Amino acid sequence: MATSTPVCAICDLRHVTSRSIHWCPECEEALCSDCSEHHSLSKGTRGHKTIPISQYQSLPTFVTDIQQFCLYHNEKYQQYCMKHECPTCYKCIKEHGKCNDVIPLEDVISEVKSSELFRDLERSLVDVLENIKRIREEREKNVQSIQTQKKMITTEIDSIKTRVNQHLDKLKDSVIKELEEVYDDFYGHIQSIISSLKIQEHEIKHCSMEFESITKYASDLQTFLGMREIQSKITDHESRLKSMIANKSLENADIQLTIDEKVSDILTSIKAFGLITIKKSTSACTNISSNKTRQAQISAPNRMHSINTIVVELNKKFATICRWLRGCSMTQKGLFIFTDTSSSKEKLEAINGQGKTEYTIQLSTPSIYSAFDVELINDNTVAVTTGDSFVFGQRNGISVVDLTNRKLTKFIDLPGYSYGITHDGTSLICCVKGKDIHVIRCTDYSITTIPNTVLPRYSYVTTHADTILFSNPDKHK
Repeated sequence: MATSTPVCAICDLRHVTSRSIHWCPECEEALCSDCSEHHSLSKGTRGHKTIPISQYQSLPTFVTDIQQFCLYHNEKYQQYCMKHECPTCYKCIKEHGKCNDVIPLEDVISEVKSSELFRDLERSLVDVLENIKRIREEREKNVQSIQTQKKMITTEIDSIKTRVNQHLDKLKDSVIKELEEVYDDFYGHIQSIISSLKIQEHEIKHCSMEFESITKYASDLQTFLGMREIQSKITDHESRLKSMIANKSLENADIQLTIDEKVSDILTSIKAFGLITIKKSTSACTNISSNKTRQAQISAPNRMHSINTIVVELNKKFATICRWLRGCSMTQKGLFIFTDTSSSKEKLEAINGQGKTEYTIQLSTPSIYSAFDVELINDNTVAVTTGDSFVFGQRNGISVVDLTNRKLTKFIDLPGYSYGITHDGTSLICCVKGKDIHVIRCTDYSITTIPNTVLPRYSYVTTHADTILFSNPDKHK
């Protein structure tokens, strides 16, 4: 739990008052500089990772209040009950003896901050904040719209007024009064919604700051258990937004004026200057954007399976017109892009999900671009490495090809034969024969290298999370 005063816990036991500098999440104790040094060298605690006390104190209270020791037995949590969704110590076996799925706590919380569940929670915060911001901005635009409409109607009424007599002035006062009443009613209604949305926006921003602190400084257990609190807040705010939509609070209001056709005969037959009405239309913000339908409760992730239990099943075969097929990539629309590295016939072949060739893009005409591996940059653009050179004068590097216009738009020169390539969302990562792995930024095409990654020909590369994986065929690994 969070300490009330920044005093070193160990020194306090010795009746010495020392200001704490660090916090050990494993021991749940504050440490001064001297005790922190001893803590990092002691055999039992040298593996503990401490953080500055200021970082720990920046965590939200619902995270710092999470204890790593059992409330009933004062023993450290070691297991996790999937049935009851709670951590347990070894003495809790009496209460959970009949639970079939009690697993080591380490299996649950390891790499929790890089898990899909954690990333989904992070996206949820962004989604809710964006929804609130989008709805607030839309409401503000509606306020500006009815303000403009009010001015236009008032101007129209005033222009008519100048052409009529005193009787028209009386009718004008009446309709203006009606306009003001309608405007005030809906203006106040919309402003109340905007005020509510601003409060929600502030709360979600605060929640995002707490989430950032959790990401940086909370222990894995604190992160895992603290995620429920954040999920609860997200669900609550989403419910508020859905409630606004359900009770039609987000319907747009347009003030309109209908001029009586007999206004020219106002002295004899017209009894009213006009009619003020509100035309409502469905708001563009009624659909709340969300990456996925989230569960209302954070559950423990499934246990990781061994690679030996993974079963690979052949789903479908494609017949291509490629002679020497080397690379393959797939667009979000389900189009498969293959490379043909056949000498003097280098090309890209696009095949749909039914195995039919949609089109080919010739790269060897002129014969300065060859093809080896292919990687999707976006749904309309791919990067193609050149591989070996079969014709004198062929360039070494990466071809950037536009799939819509089906032509090469840019060529990135590299200092050797280029083979495997991947895209991490911001940069192209490419294997170059006899050189370190090259990283090319897609924004300005600047090039950097990763030291100590010299690779031979026919090497491939890919990424997973924050890790770059590459093959070395000469070493069979």
